[in-house]
Amino acid sequence: MANRYELELFVVGHSAKAERAESNLRRVCEARLAGRYDLRVTDVLEDAEAAEEANIIATPTLLRRAPLPVRMVVGDLSHRDALLRGLGLEDSDGDGDSGSDSDEVCSDE
Repeated sequence: MANRYELELFVVGHSAKAERAESNLRRVCEARLAGRYDLRVTDVLEDAEAAEEANIIATPTLLRRAPLPVRMVVGDLSHRDALLRGLGLEDSDGDGDSGSDSDEVCSDE
């Protein structure tokens, strides 16, 4: 059975950057993880405690809680390669989207 992905996207309100991050994430998840992911969007203005517990220091931030290891991607998720690495997925379609105009940072926790 394929891994189930548990994702949490931390955003601030309904800013353009927050909306773009959610849209970019949902597009990739539907294409690559359809039916195999749960996504929670947390507004840090409404739930600062959740952000503090997850050590979120910048938004938008995607936290992949499962499968392990926990991974984090910071930015609007427009850099497709960084997003796929953060999700632990290889880019098998070879479209070469480098997303050079974005500022994502991907790390294992």
